[in-house]
Amino acid sequence: MYSTTAYLYQQILTVVSVDTSGAYFDRRWQPVYAKNLKINLGVDNVILFEFINQDQKPVNISGSTITFRLVDQSGEKLLLSKDLVALNSTYGRAKVTLTEADVSTLEAGVVGWSLERGSGDLWESVYVDDYVGSRGNADIVDGTYPDFVQSKQMNIPDHMDGRDIDNPNRVHSGIVYIGESNYTTFQFDFDNFTGNVKAQASDTQLGPWYDVGSQIVYTNQTDRAHVNIAGNHNYLRFELNQYGNNATATANVSSGAVTSISVANGGDEYLGTGSPNVEIIGLGTGAEATATVTSDSVTGLTLTDGGQGYVQAPNVKINLGSITSISYR
Repeated sequence: MYSTTAYLYQQILTVVSVDTSGAYFDRRWQPVYAKNLKINLGVDNVILFEFINQDQKPVNISGSTITFRLVDQSGEKLLLSKDLVALNSTYGRAKVTLTEADVSTLEAGVVGWSLERGSGDLWESVYVDDYVGSRGNADIVDGTYPDFVQSKQMNIPDHMDGRDIDNPNRVHSGIVYIGESNYTTFQFDFDNFTGNVKAQASDTQLGPWYDVGSQIVYTNQTDRAHVNIAGNHNYLRFELNQYGNNATATANVSSGAVTSISVANGGDEYLGTGSPNVEIIGLGTGAEATATVTSDSVTGLTLTDGGQGYVQAPNVKINLGSITSISYR
């Protein structure tokens, strides 16, 4: 088994600051250079600072307000400003936390950073190295999360809104190419759907097709659902099987309203615990009804609203919902 080591660490920067204690150094140490900050987009960034004088002794920052700023490379635009929080003022230790929200407006690239210290009536630049360089560089990195990928739509057959005599069998979605990805997420939107879905893959658009994973069964599904397909496959489609088959009904109309609906054929395979969708389609509006299922067949229809404007008997469609869209990325 292959394994690797991952390191979790915080950035600690040593910053040369003016020592206002009145002490003077009597020897000069080697220069201290400020290394580039790394700021990752999409996550929180905690940066620790340690303030020293030119004698490399801790600077007491008690009573000071130290502000961290990010500016563009030209120094003309302020990108972000946030005060440091003292961790140990006597030893000159503080931190700044750049939250995910703080850095959400930043773009990947190199920017400048600086520190300003306020103490009493004195506001001064805090040097990032002992050559009086008051601005360092920060690398804005967007490698924590991948770039956003726009979802694409998968075609669904027009007759996926209900099985009937002319459409008694399973249907298939459109075919999509996923050969450049070994992990694809599909998003399903439903309208009270009862049925099952099975992913199938093939090396070519013409097949042969083989099943990928197990069949997924949905019952009266209205909430959005996701299906993840892992592995190396060139082409993928979904085999869609909507339950409920061949139920038909007859509507009667009087004075522009639907007055009754009766079951002509109860059909079969009306599975699940909920009620089928009853659609009343014709030259009129507003008619509604509910269906009763017994032993997987439609045994009764109850008219709840007769509607208006029906000049002739409308068609009655009884189905177990539909899949309204499939998107993927």
